[in-house]
Amino acid sequence: MRRPSDSIDRLRTVGASATAACLALGLLVGCSAPAAPPTGPDRGTDATPSGDASAPAPEGLSPAADMPSFDESSVAGSLVAGFPADAVPVPPEAQVLASSAADVEGQPLRQVTLNLSSTASVQEILDFYSQAMAAAGFTAVEGSSTGGLSGQAAFNRATPEGATETLFVGVLDTEDARLVTVSGQVAPPA
Repeated sequence: MRRPSDSIDRLRTVGASATAACLALGLLVGCSAPAAPPTGPDRGTDATPSGDASAPAPEGLSPAADMPSFDESSVAGSLVAGFPADAVPVPPEAQVLASSAADVEGQPLRQVTLNLSSTASVQEILDFYSQAMAAAGFTAVEGSSTGGLSGQAAFNRATPEGATETLFVGVLDTEDARLVTVSGQVAPPA
């Protein structure tokens, strides 16, 4: 039998991962394609000052950078196939930035992550998840610190198979929106 402190420690680890995922997603969203590299004899390329047409053209970057690819267990902009939306709902008017869902080897659980953007207040988001989790039979885990987030909540429940489902909700308040990450392990949809 697991001690309550084991669940809290696991939720703190998941929370740190969720914060890192939000920050990484934020960095990806803000990235743009790099400019083509400069050419010329003093720029480290093979271009010649004489403009010899027979000289090979320097290889540069394509004008548009490719977007990062995701494996089949994650998707940007929507819920991935097999995402347990009944256990991990999306608040009204929230925009899905990315989601992932992958089975946990050897356990009847699915590792999930949901990244959202919302104009709702931090308290409204936390209230939404508190109510949704209580309705789904989850219990709030008390005593976790916010660790640089504007708000957070953690929940767990036992499955009929004896596994423990855990979810962490972290909210980062920006000037005009809230970035929300929900992550943890839940039973796959029936």
